Amino acid sequence: MVTDKQGKVHFEVANPVAEVRPEAIMPARRLDTFSGKRIALWWNTKSHGEIALSAAAEAVERRFQNVTFVRFTRPMECSPGPYEDVVKAQCDAVIASTGD
Repeated sequence: MVTDKQGKVHFEVANPVAEVRPEAIMPARRLDTFSGKRIALWWNTKSHGEIALSAAAEAVERRFQNVTFVRFTRPMECSPGPYEDVVKAQCDAVIASTGD
């Protein structure tokens, strides 16, 4: 918003749509089994997401042997920090829940 010398207000309208620049990524290799694997359980703190995540973990435990779960509770965001924490935990896969 700009005011000129006569006191008139002028607005500049910008296009609110961002330019999309898709990047090709290689999807993770599919696990043959969950048996003996370390699985990250990631809840983004939205309401009741932890319930769905616990139910998923219980279903995996009933079907597969020797599964280890590592729980992460934090928002999913567009910065590498939280994702690097999962990598540092040496998890083989991630089950994520968004809640609501």
